[in-house]
Amino acid sequence: MRKFLVVLLSFVLLSSLVAAQPYVTVFEDRISVGQTIAVGNYTITVVQAADGSYYLMLRNGSRILELKPFAFGTEIERDGLRILMGSYTAQGGFIVVSVKPEFVTSLKPEVGAKAVFNGNVVRVIAAGNRTVDVSVNGVARTLEVNGSAIVDLIALEYDGKEIKVYAAEPASETVSMEYSVFYPYGKIRVSGPVDVPITITSASNSELRLPLRVTSMPEGWRASFLYGGVEVEEITLHPKGSVTVSLHIEPAGSGTLGFSIGDLPGSVQIEAAAIDVSIPYLGLEAEAGQKLAVPITFTGSGAVEFQATEVPAGWTMYLTDGQYRLRSFTVSGTFSATLFIEIPRNATLGDHRLSFTINGKEYGLTVHIYKTYLGQPAKLTVILTDGSGNPLKGWVSIGGKNVTTSAVGSVTVELPAGEYRIAAGAPGAVPIEETVKLGDGEEKTLNIALTKAPHYFEARLKNDVLTVTAGASASTELTITNLGSKEDEYRVTLEGLEPEWSYVISRDPTGATPIGTMKADPGESASAYLVVIAPFNVVSGEINAKLIITGKGTKVEIPVIIKVENPAALSLNADYPALTVKAGGSTATTVWIDSMGTTVTNIKITVQAPSGWEVEAVPSSIPRVGPIRKGNVVVSEGPSQFELRIKVPKSAPAGTYTITVTATGDQAKAETVITVRVTQGSSSAYLGILLLVVVFGIVIWLMRRVGRR
Repeated sequence: MRKFLVVLLSFVLLSSLVAAQPYVTVFEDRISVGQTIAVGNYTITVVQAADGSYYLMLRNGSRILELKPFAFGTEIERDGLRILMGSYTAQGGFIVVSVKPEFVTSLKPEVGAKAVFNGNVVRVIAAGNRTVDVSVNGVARTLEVNGSAIVDLIALEYDGKEIKVYAAEPASETVSMEYSVFYPYGKIRVSGPVDVPITITSASNSELRLPLRVTSMPEGWRASFLYGGVEVEEITLHPKGSVTVSLHIEPAGSGTLGFSIGDLPGSVQIEAAAIDVSIPYLGLEAEAGQKLAVPITFTGSGAVEFQATEVPAGWTMYLTDGQYRLRSFTVSGTFSATLFIEIPRNATLGDHRLSFTINGKEYGLTVHIYKTYLGQPAKLTVILTDGSGNPLKGWVSIGGKNVTTSAVGSVTVELPAGEYRIAAGAPGAVPIEETVKLGDGEEKTLNIALTKAPHYFEARLKNDVLTVTAGASASTELTITNLGSKEDEYRVTLEGLEPEWSYVISRDPTGATPIGTMKADPGESASAYLVVIAPFNVVSGEINAKLIITGKGTKVEIPVIIKVENPAALSLNADYPALTVKAGGSTATTVWIDSMGTTVTNIKITVQAPSGWEVEAVPSSIPRVGPIRKGNVVVSEGPSQFELRIKVPKSAPAGTYTITVTATGDQAKAETVITVRVTQGSSSAYLGILLLVVVFGIVIWLMRRVGRR
């Protein structure tokens, strides 16, 4: 297996050397942790990292040139030295080390030409037109034009004109070490303090105590070894153990820091990094209320400290990478950020200076405001939505005003600039409060999502005006819709009726199936009928009642107008509608009163008679006439009566007179006329005749006397 790896690695190495100065292999074998291969001024070491992985380290003195993970096929070429890695096993990692040999001399392509150096003999033993045979310490090789050959540590090149001879020094024996030192960085670009991790691995079977020293550093620098955050000058390694320490460096520029771990020297080259800042704008024009985005590009490697130093009152300035606001961050290569400047809407006209520092260096730009909204009212649009985002008609309270939204759930108000507390709600929703800040002349839209209240409902009467006749009933359908998020139970009452009235909530419009309460699930509706029953003696007119529906968390009142129509009519019938009486005499008749239809109550009897007559109705009032309800039975008690008593004065001349009798009840009114013929006594008749004779006699006497003259 080992021979196979040597052949394979050699083939890979040699195949890459065609048409180039040949490399000479100076070492091929396995190397493990704690061993070192020395090739001239270079050393090759295998070190183990803290995670257990293996690295190949190439150093020139204390300076680390290369540090590569030990992996099959990995190649390192540096300063004429080439290392090709094979596999790594428990016995170590296999490597092939080759170098470019040093030029020794040139030979003519002629038989017998010879070169002798360091005990080596190179001789030309045959020459042809296209080839030449050369012997190296007794080993023959044939060289073609532009060909090469390698024998041990000697390399030959033939260009058709001369043979160049090269020789290399062998690698030194591998040296077993008690410990190895591994650090991943040989050259570092920094912009501030840095900690270099150094892993020290023991190959010894006994405990080791190693001093840690900083051997050299430029003036003004500070450096020390840290272990667990504590400064140390010596470290103890357990047998076959490993420890990682930090070399803390505070550079003051570029330079190289030297150190030693025990007897092993090391160095770290520090290059101070500078951050270049590119800002494309020096001055901008803007309108008050705008948000400016200024791109800033950072180039270099190191830490960046950003600080805003001069910002006008009410303005905002910050640096962001599109996700976070930045104050301190690191750059490696090129980094783009955005400087945001938020201008208040009440910014004054003219130039405004803003400045900031990046790593202590001040930068700035000027913003010229050409338009401002200072003193102008703000316009706020509030949109109410439900849990699904649908518009919701409701109300908004802001700035001491209560405003109802449109059918699409929006309302727009104008307000002075400032901060406001907004309350909003809608039927069936839980009211909510929010705070909004408005700038001068700002137009802002605020979307408020409302959630359903646990208990809320809407109630609707099919007809809110009922027409009912005395002693009858009227009904209308009541629909209750549960708009809450939970089941609810509803109690229905009607207020505003007189005690004689009655009502019922029923499943049917006749009132035959009364119910106590109504129930509805969320989003569902329940229906019933309001049945109103009027008494017989109700008065025609209108009643303003109120239907009250009470749920678990809400109460709804619906005005109900009840129009009453009472068809009741009174009738008056006298036993003797025509009477005869002598002057100074009295007479009477019975008058019957009855209701044609429903009950009439509180009937008062009034009369209208000639002057000086004495007429009265006994009794002058009747409580009720007509049918009455006793339970579910309607009973008619028949007509009532009163006596009309008439007394004619003695001075009443004989003749025919009329008396008007009026019966006025709560529900109806009726009139009748009684005719009275008045006569005189016999003595009065004779006296009248005598008077007439005397009058006629006087008239005749006068006529005669006048006629004689």
